[in-house]
Amino acid sequence: MSNRLPDNDVNILVIGAGVSGLTTAICLREAGFRVVIVADRFAPDLTSIVAGALWEWPPAVCGSHGAPRSLERSKEWCMTTYNKFKKIHAEFGSEETGIYLRDAYFYFKDVLENRPTDLRKMNELKDKVDGFERGLQIVKETIDLSFKGGIKDAYKHMAPATNTDVYMKWLLQYVKDIGCEIIQEKITVNVVQNEQELLRRFNAKAIVNCAGLGSIATTGDTSMYPLRGALVRVKNLGKVVTEAHCISHEESSANEQDIVYIVPKGDDLVVLGGLTQQDQWSTDLSLEVPIIRQMYDGCLEFLQELRELPLDEKEPVRTGLRPLTEENVCVERVLNTHVFYNYGHGGSGVTLSWGCSQEILQLVQEMLREEANPVALDSSKIDSNKQTVFVLHDMLPSKTDFRHIRSDKRNLVLLCSREGLSKVIPSQYQHLDLVRIVEPYNLQNLLQTYQQIKTDYKLLDNNYRIVTNDEYSVLLAAQLREALNLVGDRPRMIRQFTDKSYLKSALKNSLIRVPKYLIFAQHQYRKEPVSYLKFVLEELGNHIFIKPVIRSGSEKTRRIHTVDDLKAWCDSNVDSDEEFEFNEFIRGQLYNTSVVMKNGQPCYFAACKHYRPNDEFIYGHQIGNIVVREEDPEFQKLWQFSIDTLQSLEHSYPKNAVLNIDLFLQEGSEEPILMGVAARSPGGLVSRMFDIYQGVRLNELHLQLQIGDSPDIILKDRNEWKYSASSIHPKQDGVITAIEKPILESDMEVSWQIYLEERLKVSQSTRDVAIAILLSYHDFSTLQGDYEVANSTNFYNTKKDFF
Repeated sequence: MSNRLPDNDVNILVIGAGVSGLTTAICLREAGFRVVIVADRFAPDLTSIVAGALWEWPPAVCGSHGAPRSLERSKEWCMTTYNKFKKIHAEFGSEETGIYLRDAYFYFKDVLENRPTDLRKMNELKDKVDGFERGLQIVKETIDLSFKGGIKDAYKHMAPATNTDVYMKWLLQYVKDIGCEIIQEKITVNVVQNEQELLRRFNAKAIVNCAGLGSIATTGDTSMYPLRGALVRVKNLGKVVTEAHCISHEESSANEQDIVYIVPKGDDLVVLGGLTQQDQWSTDLSLEVPIIRQMYDGCLEFLQELRELPLDEKEPVRTGLRPLTEENVCVERVLNTHVFYNYGHGGSGVTLSWGCSQEILQLVQEMLREEANPVALDSSKIDSNKQTVFVLHDMLPSKTDFRHIRSDKRNLVLLCSREGLSKVIPSQYQHLDLVRIVEPYNLQNLLQTYQQIKTDYKLLDNNYRIVTNDEYSVLLAAQLREALNLVGDRPRMIRQFTDKSYLKSALKNSLIRVPKYLIFAQHQYRKEPVSYLKFVLEELGNHIFIKPVIRSGSEKTRRIHTVDDLKAWCDSNVDSDEEFEFNEFIRGQLYNTSVVMKNGQPCYFAACKHYRPNDEFIYGHQIGNIVVREEDPEFQKLWQFSIDTLQSLEHSYPKNAVLNIDLFLQEGSEEPILMGVAARSPGGLVSRMFDIYQGVRLNELHLQLQIGDSPDIILKDRNEWKYSASSIHPKQDGVITAIEKPILESDMEVSWQIYLEERLKVSQSTRDVAIAILLSYHDFSTLQGDYEVANSTNFYNTKKDFF
């Protein structure tokens, strides 16, 4: 730690003041940057305070790290922190900083040679840490070696243990002392979408997001979730506990709570823990909660010295929510931006803090060097001899796992709007060779960007593909192919799938029934409003459904049931630049089907049944889908109608693609009525549903077919099929006061797109999701019951905010 710091006049904005935010600020400031820290909370009102904060080699006892890339990087990050803690301790001591250097013991219920993962972990760390010893001879006499089946092996080493109550206050004071500016404010906007505004406002060259669970809003990372942890606090009278003791969860155990985690917190307290609960948001836990009592009793049973120690009467149980993502820690530069991410550390935030912060510093410095030498293009990731695939993406959340698209034989380039980039999960960056933000996102700018990349990287002619899975980019992709004379579908065909009126026109000479419709004639309404309204009602009936001709996601849709409703809508939209369509209102059951076309032939068909029509989402209702099984009575009717629809299109259909069809089976007659066809994989969680159900990845398959890969479609063995369903919950007005994890018998994946105390606005389209729940189970009747519960239960509460 230095008293005299360099100063390079470059400002960096750090969002968040937890352990990651403060250590990042210190690393940047000590490298000469001027740092502004913006956060709504500071110590002691932080999740970092809750941490047990025992340094551990990953995967930690309570860390839940298992993603391979994150795990390997964490091994470097944790050693940076290990050495930094030793240095801070030597310079400032324990009392001032809260850092203690203690022996930590790790116990195992079998010899490590029979536990390959634990043996590998021990072999990796033993030569890197101080004071390593292995064997039962190191175990204290007060520990019962017969504990819960017996202790068969153990090792110990010196591990920094941090009293976070002291350490976080010390870090906060230190950042002030070295000249970091502190601003108390809550930033909730998406930092990629609002990058330029934030850079201007704070006069910054870079933004580092360290917002913990708040990153759900600031990054849009839909893979984030809370990992609830709790610690029982006992007074360390007589300082009888001086070492840490840990037993990891047994993967073969059905017991949710079998971890032993005993760590002295300074000299006066010992924390007892082991609780690791995914997707749990409530922090209202006490010793009356059975799992907390079980955790406490287990620690007392293991270490006799604890039995005489009284509870901390002021705070016997401390609970916190650790931020984690599906791919664990996120330390990344958002490609082609000045935005950096440092979040998702789970239960290892303190252990990884200095290593992650040091990597952020290196990434920021690398970005500034690149900008200082713009002619030095990084051509190492683009091979001009390979095929180059340009993936277009605009507004929808990206559900594609690019691991299944990338190949040693191709370059993968993302051309996207700024909003589109913000919808890509950061763990996907590693699979992309190049990213370019195209603003405004239109054909002219896409052409210019394409030509610039082709020139910069000397790409070969006629060795490209333009592909997309984004509803708002489908027509642009076709226009781009046509302008460049590249292989792929052309606008005349694709317009049928993007323009609702054009689709109906393309089917006018067919037997496919579509709703009766009219295009809103604004000039007629202005001229003769009364007669125009009468004409519309005579043509379509008293119940009308209004929707934009081009948009998707139920945005700007409206149900009309009276002439007054229709008049009010027309008055509000008579001067709109957008084209709208009036449809007769169809009552019945809505379905969605997906047809996979390969070389012009259907090679896979999937169907799902909607819980309710999608437009009800913007009225505050959950929407969902459940698979239609091959044995269900409507399956064959859906298949036949889908194929008939595609074959009836005037301008044909893509011969290598996933085609997505929405239709009603009309109430009473069961006659199929076409609502729309899309040249893309299905939206929401439907693609993931069929991956779980039958092993077919529709998102990735659509891109592979456009690229020309001709992938084989191989279903899972039938005995491995799991019926699947989904439930999508809209946002409600107000501030979130509580979030509840669904408790259902089916297997479940939950995507949280909200967090506690977030201020929400009501959903305007199906893109404005609060919670997305994916269900799967081998028994269909059980799945159906859980599906009904998921779509009829509200799993979060809000209160109106009038200020």
